[in-house]
Amino acid sequence: TNINLSDYDIFMSFTYLFIKNNKPINFNFTNISNFSSNSNSNTKRDKENWKMILGRKGPIEYAHKLANEQIQSQKPVTFKVINEILAYCHISITEDILNSLIKAPSIIIKNLDTNETKKILKDNIGLPSSKIQIPGVYIFKHKITGLKYVGSSSQLQIRLSLYLNYTHKPIGKFIPLLFKDRLSNFTLEVIPLVNNYNFRSEIVLEQYYLLDPSFTLNTVKVVNNPSGSNAKPLFMYNRDKTILYYSSTQQIDFIKNLNISNFTFSKHLKNGSYYLGKYLFTREAELHAKVKDISIIKLQLQLEKDRKLFNKNKPLNSLSRSVLMCLDNPLPSDKEDSSMMFFSIGKCVEHLRSKGLPATQTTLVKYIGTDKSYHGYIFKYV
Repeated sequence: TNINLSDYDIFMSFTYLFIKNNKPINFNFTNISNFSSNSNSNTKRDKENWKMILGRKGPIEYAHKLANEQIQSQKPVTFKVINEILAYCHISITEDILNSLIKAPSIIIKNLDTNETKKILKDNIGLPSSKIQIPGVYIFKHKITGLKYVGSSSQLQIRLSLYLNYTHKPIGKFIPLLFKDRLSNFTLEVIPLVNNYNFRSEIVLEQYYLLDPSFTLNTVKVVNNPSGSNAKPLFMYNRDKTILYYSSTQQIDFIKNLNISNFTFSKHLKNGSYYLGKYLFTREAELHAKVKDISIIKLQLQLEKDRKLFNKNKPLNSLSRSVLMCLDNPLPSDKEDSSMMFFSIGKCVEHLRSKGLPATQTTLVKYIGTDKSYHGYIFKYV
C-alpha cells in the first residue's frame, strides 16, 4: 500500500522478468525507493541547470533581465547596453568597436544543399581540419517564414559543419526545424571576424543580434557560452619552447584533435612534464617561439610516430591502431581535403557509415596496407 506509481512500474517489470525466466529475482523495496529518489534528484538537478541556462537563476540572471527589457523597449542597441549585459564576463567595448563589428563584411549562401556551399566556406573560412580556425557569427534564415537564428563560434568552420551535417542534438527551436525542413529551406549568412581585439568579438556581435526581436528561433537572449571570453590559451611547444606546434583556448581540442587523453594532458600541464618526452603543455605564451607551419593531419601523424617510439613496450590491439584514409584518385580541388586520420579502426568505420557507405571492421582490416581501393579510399596503418 506504500508503493508509489514509479515503484509500482518497477515492481511490475520485475514480476514480468520472474514469469518469463521462471527464476527468482532478489530485490527489495528499499533499493527501489532509493532508485526512485535518485531519479527524482537527477530530474531536479536537470531542472536547476536549465533554469541557469535560461537565466531564471544564477549569477547571470540580471543579464537576462536587462536583455529582455531591451528587447521589449524596442530601442536601438547601443554599446552601453552591450556593456551592461556582458559586464558579468568583463567585456567592455566602445561605440567605434561595435560599429566596426556591425559593418563587418559577410558571405550569404542561398543554396545550402549544394556542393558549392562547401567550396564557398572553404575559400572564405578554411576547412574543419584547418589548424587556424576563424571566429565569427552565423545567421540562418528560413526562406518561407523569415524566421531567424543567430549563433557564434571561435571555430566557425567546425561549428557550421555540425549544422550542415545534421549532427547537432535536436533541442531548442532552431535545430528541430532545421531537421524537419532541411537545409534547402534556409539561407546562411556568415560573418568572419579576423580582428578579435582583446576579447572574443564574435560574442559581442552575437549579443547585438540576440537583442533584435526578429531572431525568434533563439530561446536564450544572452550569449550562452561567455566563459570562453576569459579562457586562458593553451600551448604545445617543444621542450625548450622554441617551436610552437599547436594552441587553443579549449582543452577539448587537444583531446579530440590530437588524441591525447584528458588525464594525460592535465597531468603534464599541471606538473610541467614532457608529453612523449618531447612536448610541453603550458598556458604561458613564448613570444619568441617559431610557429610551426604544420596542418592538423601532419601533426597527428607526427604524434602517432612519436607514440610508437615512446610506447614501444606497451601492447597494442590491432583494432586500436590509427588509420590514415586517403582518396584513391583525388581531384585537384580535393587536394587539401583528401586525407583523414582516425585513432582507431572503429572510428574510421563510423565515418564511412556516416557517409552512407556499408563498412565493417572485418572488411576494412583486409584492405588496410594493401593499396587496394575500398569505397574510393586507400587505407594505411600509421
